[in-house]
Amino acid sequence: MNLSFQTAPAKVAKPGFVRSILELLGVVFFRFRPVPRVWGWWLVAVNGASLAFISTVEAQVVLSVTTAVVLLQSLAYQRIGFTRILGITHYGWIPMFAWLGMRLDHILLNRPLAIWLAVLLATNTISLVIDTIDVARFLRGEREPHYHWAKSEAT
Repeated sequence: MNLSFQTAPAKVAKPGFVRSILELLGVVFFRFRPVPRVWGWWLVAVNGASLAFISTVEAQVVLSVTTAVVLLQSLAYQRIGFTRILGITHYGWIPMFAWLGMRLDHILLNRPLAIWLAVLLATNTISLVIDTIDVARFLRGEREPHYHWAKSEAT
């Protein structure tokens, strides 16, 4: 008599929204290879420096756009994993920088703010170049997630 039981494989639930945010940041901060990991920390630090200038409307806009980008990336990550298309959300920075450019006369009156925004512009522009390359690779067929939070997801 054979008493073996077979069960259907368990369906893995998609992570909840808050968990998606934490996993996404976890991938950037802890799973990236060393150079991209340092870049990820730098990108978050420069954008997060908006808190140092939060009394200005410019920093409030940067913080709002950064939050929107992270939320959009988390929604995409929740559905398709850490794929090369995630960087497309960074294109939200383009209208933000156009708006900041229209405020340049005001920004230049506050030297620390102007320096931070110049560093932000340089950093986010480099990120946009990287993101554009990643989006092109995605569109050419590289659609599999290339980073995973849990090692078991990679197998």
